[in-house]
Amino acid sequence: GHPKSKMAARRALSPIIGCFVLISAICYVSLLGVGKNKSLLSSQLVSTSARSRMSGKMSERGSMQARGSVCAARAGKEMVMYDVPVANHGARVRMMIYAKGIEDQVKFESPKALGGLKSEEYLKLNPMGKMPILTLGDGTAIPESTAILRYLESEFPNPTLTPQTAIGRARSDYFGQIVDAYMSPIQGCMYRGPMEASTRAEQLKQIKFSLDAMEHLLSSPAAPGADTPSASGPFCAGEFISLGDVIAYPTIIFTEYMLPAKFGWKDIFASRPGLNRWYHAMNEWGPAEKVRQELIAALKKWDDDGRWVKVGIEDQVAHAQDDVQFAYE
Repeated sequence: GHPKSKMAARRALSPIIGCFVLISAICYVSLLGVGKNKSLLSSQLVSTSARSRMSGKMSERGSMQARGSVCAARAGKEMVMYDVPVANHGARVRMMIYAKGIEDQVKFESPKALGGLKSEEYLKLNPMGKMPILTLGDGTAIPESTAILRYLESEFPNPTLTPQTAIGRARSDYFGQIVDAYMSPIQGCMYRGPMEASTRAEQLKQIKFSLDAMEHLLSSPAAPGADTPSASGPFCAGEFISLGDVIAYPTIIFTEYMLPAKFGWKDIFASRPGLNRWYHAMNEWGPAEKVRQELIAALKKWDDDGRWVKVGIEDQVAHAQDDVQFAYE
């Protein structure tokens, strides 16, 4: 308890106390900084969230306004489809229009109404000079049948013709692609002329391969998705009709009408049971049957007009050389 001893003890503790005070101050400042940072971060998150909600509302409002503008531009104005009754690509669009129940919103016109396929007015709508074309109420022109089909499926989604599964959509797209990529470019071999016999024969052979590819998708266990409900049939993507069926059907009407009667093929379905089942199922669907009747009537007019005689097909088949094959099973 000596005064000098107490003073010596205080001097010894002073550095320790100073270090403790310094550490406490540093910790306080650090905690203060973290608190401020947390507050700032929280403020930023709130601000960002608010901006995101505001941006979403503005985007949604802009989208609604855009849709409203488009609808307003089309309101009270019917669509016009330029096509002819005998065209199989136009027939698929008509089938879609019938399926969607929008016949009262579409006016059907021949390209002649604009002066023909190569007229200046028609070429303004489609520089390729092809049909069909669908013009909307606001003047927008949509060329090419597949593009028109996809537009109609999006604009008028009920009843849907889009498969619900990824493999179903893939099968549907592939089925339609067989026709668009491999049959459509050469389908003229069935009804156009003049054409070299060897060229016509080779293209008819390619038509056979395409029919076989369709049969493969519809009935082969090696086809894509063959182990899924999408291959249960009778349609290309399962039990429901899809875009692939709509794309293919009118072209198969062409082959059924022309190949046996004009080129001596046997029944094109006899060796293709999957295609046979598909075709007869399609015939039971109202929109397809309506299109079938339209196409058959137009093809009979071609027959009555002697088309296959005029283009040289009848004579070419009758006098075919032994090394030229026009008929297949």
